[in-house]
Amino acid sequence: MNRKKKVGGTEIAFRPQTIIEARYDLDRRQNDIIDILLGIVGEGNDTEENTRYEINISDVKHLYNLQDESNAYAYLQKAVKKFEGLGFRLKEDEGTDVFYPWFSKIKYQKKRGDEGRSKIVLDLHPEVKQMIMSAKQGAYYRIEYPLNLTKKYSKRLYYLLKDRENFNGGTFVISFHELRKMMKVPDSYANGNVKREILDKPYEEINGNTDIAFEYQLIYEKLPSGQQSIGAVQFKVQKLKPNKTVVEYETIEKNGESVTATEEEQEIIDVFGCSVKEAKDILKTAKANNRTREQLFEILGYTLRKQVDNKVGYVLTILKNGYNEPTRLSGKESNSWNNKDLDTAYSQMDFAQFEQQILSN
Repeated sequence: MNRKKKVGGTEIAFRPQTIIEARYDLDRRQNDIIDILLGIVGEGNDTEENTRYEINISDVKHLYNLQDESNAYAYLQKAVKKFEGLGFRLKEDEGTDVFYPWFSKIKYQKKRGDEGRSKIVLDLHPEVKQMIMSAKQGAYYRIEYPLNLTKKYSKRLYYLLKDRENFNGGTFVISFHELRKMMKVPDSYANGNVKREILDKPYEEINGNTDIAFEYQLIYEKLPSGQQSIGAVQFKVQKLKPNKTVVEYETIEKNGESVTATEEEQEIIDVFGCSVKEAKDILKTAKANNRTREQLFEILGYTLRKQVDNKVGYVLTILKNGYNEPTRLSGKESNSWNNKDLDTAYSQMDFAQFEQQILSN
């Protein structure tokens, strides 16, 4: 084992420079699995010969900004399952690429009725394990930061910036072509689209939500045709004091799919006790009918005090029609806001039917 022993616990990962600069295309959740694994490799009594690692759901679910952790296992299982048959490529020398599989074996162990004890067992390829343990260059980072970045290119750029933050005062230049290859950006993407995906969007997400901030400057080159094209990118990375990362609120559905909520939507969920989709529908309807925040939460509070079977449909109906008699009774839509006789005005409504009518518009 050539590299000094990893410190900081399993919530600190070491990602070797060879893997940071390798060519691969993982989605955001697959990168999460690698982050969690890299927090375990080399930690505690881990030996160079060991290649088997366990991800216990109860140990990692708190790292996510989740409102509902009950289905974290299904979510992580789905992320790991997509690794089957995948790997990464390293350039050994000119004209020679080496392909390494991420894992030689993947095993799911689900404890029915006790999701907290469920785990995922991963066997690393021996040469990949050796690569990690012997690496002398790479990035140390708290895994909570990339875990809560929502875009895959934000994660890839974060690893690169962390690797270079101590190099030359955090300033470095990389060719645009190499950056595209590293992140496996499709060749069909125009440079303008690539810039937006791998630079602009990560700039908005990494800055203010992680332990670093960065600026970048495009370096242009003249093509034989006489046109200007992006030749390279100069980065300037700055370390920040650790902060708590909150990018989005995320709910894991029973099928393992994730649904994210904005701060406005999450406020509705917290007050009204509805699902993310229902919160999105409520907020969309409120905005479409120019309802103020005060009006919206007045309606939410009123509905909670009533015994209504379909509370979401009830709220959508009032947001659509106002506090006056609704379309079904008066024959015309009202935009006024008068809470008199609210019970009488809505007592005859079929809220489920009206909800579908509103959402279909």
